[in-house]
Amino acid sequence: MKNFLFMLLSVLPLGGAFYTALNYNGIIALGVVFVCGFLFGIFLMNLILNVKNKHLDIYKRELEKESIASDEHRSRVKVLESKIQVLEKALDNALKGQ
Repeated sequence: MKNFLFMLLSVLPLGGAFYTALNYNGIIALGVVFVCGFLFGIFLMNLILNVKNKHLDIYKRELEKESIASDEHRSRVKVLESKIQVLEKALDNALKGQ
C-alpha cells in the first residue's frame, strides 16, 4: 500500500507537466506521456513483484515447516524400529534360555 501511494504521488506531478506541455508543444507532450507511462509501468511491476515475493516467502516457510515435521517423524520411526529390534533380541534370548 505504501508503494502504491508513493507511485501516485510521483505520477501526479508528471500529469501536471503533461497538462502544461500540451499547451506548448505536441512533441513535448508526447515525451511527457512516454515518461509517465514508463514510470507507471516500473512502479506497477515493482508493486506486483513485491506481492509475489511475499507470497513466495510465505510458501517457503510452510515448506520448511513441513520438512522439519517429516524429519521428526522419520526420527521417531527410527527410534521405534531400534526399540523393536532390541525387544526382538531380548525375546530371542529369553526363548533360547528356556
